[in-house]
Formats: sequence, C-alpha cells, structure tokens
Amino acid sequence: MRHGQYRYIVGTLALITTAVGLVACSKQSANQQISYRQTAEATLDKGMDNQPEAPYWFPKQLLKWQLSKDKAAKYNTASVPLAKRIDKWQLPTVNKTQDPKMKVVALSIMNSSTSGNAPRGINTFDANVFSNWQYIDQLVYWGGSAGEGLIVPPTADVIDSAHKNGVPVLGTVFFPQVVSGGKLKWLNDFLKQDADGHFPMADKLVAVAKAYGFDGWFINQETDPEVKSFDSASTGKTATSSTSNGLSKKHAQLMQQLIKEYKQKAGSKLDLMWYDSMTKDGKMDWQNALTKENQSYLVDANMKPVADSMFLNFWWTKKRLASQELLKKSHERAEKLGISPYNLFAGIDVQADGTATPVRWNLFANKQHVPYTSLGLYAPDWTHASSDTVDEFQAKEGALWVNDQNDPSRSIPSTTSTHWPGVSTYAVEQSAITKQPFVTNFSLGNGYNYFIKGKNVSLRDWNNRSLQAVNPTYRWLINNGNGNALKASFDYTDAYEGGNDIKLAGKMRKDTASTIKLYTTDLDVTADTQVSLTAKASGKSTAKLVVTLKDGRTKTIAGDRTLSKHWTTVSYDVSQLTKKTIKGLSLKISAAETDASYSVQLGRLAITGKQQAAPKKVNQVTIDNRTFDEEGKYAGVNLSWQATTKNKLDHYEIYQVNNDGSRSFLGATNTTNFYLNALKRNGQHNETNLMVVPVDIWNQRGDASDQVTLKWPDNRKPKAAFTVNRTLAAPGNTIKFTNASSKNAKTSSSGYTNSSEAPKMAVDGKLDTKWCATGKAPHTLTLDLGRQTTVSAVKLAHAKAGGEGADMNTRAWTIQVSTDGKRYTDVARTYNNTQATSLNTFAATSARYVRLVVDKPTQVADTAVRIYEMDVLGLTQTLK
Repeated sequence: MRHGQYRYIVGTLALITTAVGLVACSKQSANQQISYRQTAEATLDKGMDNQPEAPYWFPKQLLKWQLSKDKAAKYNTASVPLAKRIDKWQLPTVNKTQDPKMKVVALSIMNSSTSGNAPRGINTFDANVFSNWQYIDQLVYWGGSAGEGLIVPPTADVIDSAHKNGVPVLGTVFFPQVVSGGKLKWLNDFLKQDADGHFPMADKLVAVAKAYGFDGWFINQETDPEVKSFDSASTGKTATSSTSNGLSKKHAQLMQQLIKEYKQKAGSKLDLMWYDSMTKDGKMDWQNALTKENQSYLVDANMKPVADSMFLNFWWTKKRLASQELLKKSHERAEKLGISPYNLFAGIDVQADGTATPVRWNLFANKQHVPYTSLGLYAPDWTHASSDTVDEFQAKEGALWVNDQNDPSRSIPSTTSTHWPGVSTYAVEQSAITKQPFVTNFSLGNGYNYFIKGKNVSLRDWNNRSLQAVNPTYRWLINNGNGNALKASFDYTDAYEGGNDIKLAGKMRKDTASTIKLYTTDLDVTADTQVSLTAKASGKSTAKLVVTLKDGRTKTIAGDRTLSKHWTTVSYDVSQLTKKTIKGLSLKISAAETDASYSVQLGRLAITGKQQAAPKKVNQVTIDNRTFDEEGKYAGVNLSWQATTKNKLDHYEIYQVNNDGSRSFLGATNTTNFYLNALKRNGQHNETNLMVVPVDIWNQRGDASDQVTLKWPDNRKPKAAFTVNRTLAAPGNTIKFTNASSKNAKTSSSGYTNSSEAPKMAVDGKLDTKWCATGKAPHTLTLDLGRQTTVSAVKLAHAKAGGEGADMNTRAWTIQVSTDGKRYTDVARTYNNTQATSLNTFAATSARYVRLVVDKPTQVADTAVRIYEMDVLGLTQTLK
C-alpha cells in the first residue's frame, strides 16, 4: 500500500512521543532501567545481497532439493505449531444464518511476487497483514509463475500467523496455461515415475511441507495445448484455441496416482486440495461443479479417497449456467459418493472487484440460507492490493469478511440480490484460544514505529507477520449504553508493544457503560490464573472484565485501578472462577465524565500463570553471514543464537549497543535467527556491537550480556576509476572524462525477481549480472546520481549483451529525468529496439534522478524486463 500523507502524520506523532530512560551499562539485570536511543527512519528499504529468500522451484529443481543441503532452511522454517481450535459445533453463533458445516478457504496472494520474499519481513511497512483468521478454515499461499517457479511453499511468517489462529496453510503447485507461458514438459517432470513406479515428487512434496512446517498443497493443473476460456464480458460462451498437442488421459491418470501416493505418505496431517480444471480424460474443461468428469480426483473407481477437497471453478454463478444449479447438484453428487459436500469449495474470484463482485447467492445457499457447499475465495488480498491507506485496507477487510456494517450480528442474506453479504453471514467465528497462557498485544504484524512498554523506541517502518497477535474474534460487537457511540479500529499512531493498538473512539456519557465483545475462548481457570489489561483513555475511566462461563452465565469483575491518559496495567481477581471454564471475554468500559470525543486504547491483554523469574540470556550470538555495500556504509547481517529456554518465552529483540550503553532497537522475531537489512554504519566507527534480548509472556526482558561484534571494512580510501573517451588526441580535440568511481548511483525499481537480480545489478559495470523484474509492465528502474548534474545520454545493455537470446532484448521504453524524485520529464523515447545495446541522446539537462520506464520488455510475449547495464552519461570534466 502507498502511505501518502498518512505516513507524515504518523511520523510527526512518533517524534512527539519519544521517551528515553536512564543510561545503563551493557550488562544489566532484568530490574534495571533500560535506556533506548530512538532508532531513526531507515535510509534503505531494499534487501541486500545476503537477504534470506523464501524458496520456489520448477519441478526438476525440487526433485534435486535436499533438506541437508538447504542452507536457508532455518530461515524459512515456521516456528509456531498448528494450534488446536475449539470444536465448531461448540461455538456460539451471532446471527441466524451462520452454519458450522460450511468451511471457507482463501487462495490469497500474501506476497506480491513469487520471488524476492524475505521469510519474516523486512524494514518496510507494506505487507498484507490479513488478520481475519476466525473466518477461514484453510489458507492457500497463492504463488507461482512461468518466469520464476511453479512450486511455492508459504513463507514462514504467514505460516506462523495462521498457526497461532489454528488455520492450516497450503503451498501452491501451479501449472499455467500455455498462453501464460506454461510448458507440458513441466507437468511431465512433475509426474515422473521411478523404476518401481513410485513418484519421487510425492516424496518431495511431503518432505518440504514437514521440513518447513506447513500443512499440505493446492494443485492447480491448467497447462493444456487446447485452452478453453470463458467470455463473461459478452455472450458467456466458451471459446477454444488450439496451440499444440500432448496432454492426454495418461496425464490425468498419473496425477490421480501421484495424489494417492502423496496422501499415503503424508497421512492425515498434510492435506491436498485439487482445482477443478483437468478432467479424468486429461482435457482442460472446467466443470464449475462436482461431475463425473472430475470426481475421480476425490474418489477412485473403488470409492477410495484421492484428494481431500476440491476448489470448484468460478462460473457456477454466471447467468448462462444459473438454471443448472451446479452447486445444488454438486451437493447431491457428493452425498451419493460418500463425500462431504463441504469438502467442495465454491470458487468466487474477487481479485478485480472485491465486494462489488456480482454473486448469485441464491445458487450458493437454499431458501433457508443453508449453503450447498463450502466457500472458496480467490485473491481476497484485493483488500490490500487496492488500498492506498491502512484505514482503507481495514475498511475493505471489514466489508469483505464481516459486512458493510462491521457488525457480524447484522448480516441479512438475500436470495435474489448479488450484494456482497460478508463472509460472516455464513461462517462461524472460530477460535484457537484453548489453553493458558494467552497473551495478545493486538499487533497486526507491521508498523510505522515500534513501541516497548509504551515508549516509541524506533521510527523505522517494519513488517513481520510472525509477530502478529491473535486479534479479536469479533470485528466488532459493541453494545453501547444509552447515548454512547464508540467505534473500534486498529490504530497505528500509538501502541503499548509493537506497532499498533485497538482504539475505541466516539461519544461517551458519564457513568454509562459500553461493552465490547472480544474473544471466544475455552480456558480453564486454575488457582494460579492471572488476568491483566494494559490500556489508557482520554479521561478517567474504568474497564471491567466480563467473562462468559460454560453454563452461559456472565461474571463482571472490577479491576484494581482506573485508566488514565498514561498506559496503565489493570489486574483482575479471578480466584472466584477457579475450576470453571471461560467461554468468552468482553470489556465493559465507563467514563467518569461525558466526552464527545472520548477514546480508549487497548494495548495488551494477558491470561497467564503466576509470574516467573525473567528469562536467561541467550547463548552464542553469531554472525552467520554479512555483506556490505561498496562504500562500506550499509551491512546485511544474518544473526543466529541459541535459546537457553523456550518455556514461557514470547519473542526476542535485537539491538545495537551504543557507546553510552544505550540501546537502538533493530527488530524483533519469534525464532532464533534474524536478518538485519541495511544496518547503517555509525560514522567511521569500525565496529558495531549487537545484542539479543529474550522477552517472556510477562513482558520481562532477560539479560543481554552475550553480544557479538560486527567489524566494518576500511572505507577511508576512496576507489577511483576514471575512464576517458580517447587516449590519443590532436591539438584542439576534446577529451571527455567520465567519473565511474566507487560512489555509484543508488538504485530503486518497481520490482525484481530476487536479490541476485536486484536493481543495483544494472549499475555494477558487469555484463554477467542484470536487473530483472517479472509481472505486468510497465517496469521502472530509477538511478539517484547523488547530486544534481548535467546529463545528456543513457546507454543500455539488453538481454543479448548479457548472453541471452535477441528475442529477449527490450523493445520499447521511455527515459525520464527529475531534480526532486517526484516530478519527472520525458527526455527520450524508443519504440522499436531490436539491438543488444542502445544509446538514447537528448539535450543536455540538469537532473539528479534518471528513470527508465519499460512498457514492452521483450520482442515477444514475455513480460520480464532484463537490463544488464544502465549508464547515465554526462560531461563531468574536459581537457582541450
């Protein structure tokens, strides 16, 4: 998402809230006051060369994969096991049409590209921090492309955040259509059998899922020489285009056998979902239903199970097919086959139009609003991709998953309208809060700042979905007292821990309570159970804890103190509930005075046992790998350490230790490794000390005496490399000196495939490296020359110059210049290039930024741009 003006406002607030404690030495006990030096905004936000990257493979690459040789495995492995959810049939419903039989799967683009993804985020705010896990039963991590890789496991941060909420995550196996770059060879490689008739790929799919800690695979096989597409914009007829031959019934049979072998080896803990695409005869013919043409992917001829579930294609809701009632027929066929109809997911494509997507809900559910099948959403990440601000993102999340009233109790389904009713109309809110401890700071997993115990310790943008907390089950259920008008939202301007809190704001009358229902739980209370809330309010207030018990009764418990304008931790005596089970948690809030612009912020809720001693320090903090930029000003550092205990541990914090003993916060993680991206050198200091601090569920920080030192390269001597355009000149000739010294231009781009094909590779002076970006054009590459200077030409080295085929040479582009990086002017245009190198000359102009905008990346249909070198030329010094 683009921050826009919102980013500026937040930055201003962050500066106001700066707080610094007392100076302490580097070795501290848990009880000493810690001094933080507020970390400045990051000056670089792109990954450096050694950034760990989430994997992706073509079939032959995966067949060669071995965990023992996977050097990046520890970074890509999830650290959170799948939490147990409360049985659906024991859950309360908040409206009349919620049905525990129905399930929901989301095929979501959690990262914008297949490649270049950091396993646990990086120092940028932008991330799809989906948090409505209560409404889905599975997440498919959608990815894969013909230009990058077809087999894509989910990133570790997505697995961690899903598992906290009890949601299994599936990786994607994607075979694209030929028109999108698909190749039948890839399918053949995937279905290869060994001499004994076994499928090596089945072993690899199981091994990868177990190694990285996710829960199975989604297979989308659409590679077909005879491609059928549905023209929904006009007649609704199916159009067929023949491109080549090759796909056969044998492919379908082998796929079914591979799935069965995978399930044999995977057992019940690893799922496999099949997409309604290839038929039993090996034809690409989307059925949009369970039919005799595709049922063999769920049960074989002997009625033995094959795949666990099927995602049905999207056209069941189209007008042309409405009379066929495809979902109703699917329900009936499934029951005859002994398959649960709710292992069928009716696909709805919301990628383009989101909640404006027209759906004939009368075809999804009967007149009593009982769904015929489960619900499958393709690309619900529309909420993130189409939003410019965090407020817009959260508003769209609410409308899609709850309803346009942001109140799941008010869903009113229609049997005639195509109006989006919200997923909460049919889906029961689920919960994995089944045991102590339960601690939440309401974090969404990203932030414009980072807060520790209410202090803003860092202005740096960040994202790490592994740190996402379990957020409220209900969004939102607020019972406002007479005259009150509180509304809830996620707030990024402040937090107690992490990057955000929950803010309730609106009109409040004196001594009139508003109650917000937060969580469904299944928690047994023991004699040691402690409950606390950390919050603050715009005026003196009380926050009472309301618990719903197993027998349906509610108990209201007063806290031991009132709320004020400062973060306050309120404790609740729950000893009267010992041996009872808490089934729901709410807060009852009252203000001491009438306030038309009242607000209360929820920072932390904790249900734990009695507080234990602070955690012990970690051992063997180690720099596994580090790299520096050419100037020695920035470092990429891979850290790891050994935990002395995992019991009651919540996360780790990583700091730079300053000369005065204060700490500068660099990041946090829930596992024993961390990547420091673009760590900035402090002046000419040759060493930077780094520490790792363990933090437990009681928010206690352990000793950090075990530190590691990063040694910087000597960058005092500049590296000069001047070139001239001629070495011999007659009197009166001009010799041009071009500065190519070590202070190269900084680069940025609209995207790139991975760290070895990053934008800086286009200015490294080498023709064996390149900048490459995939996806839909246009692609942009921007050079920051560091200062305003006179430029008059741009030289480009295209694909053939780097040894690739001439058909990959860039065809059309525009050169733009700017003095401020905001307003650009076109200075040159190329429409029909075919050469390996090109030179655009233009009238000499003053510029600091030079941008290449590529709208036709190749001579053919390939949309990936390849620039091996981009040289900006200008007269820097002349001799006559």
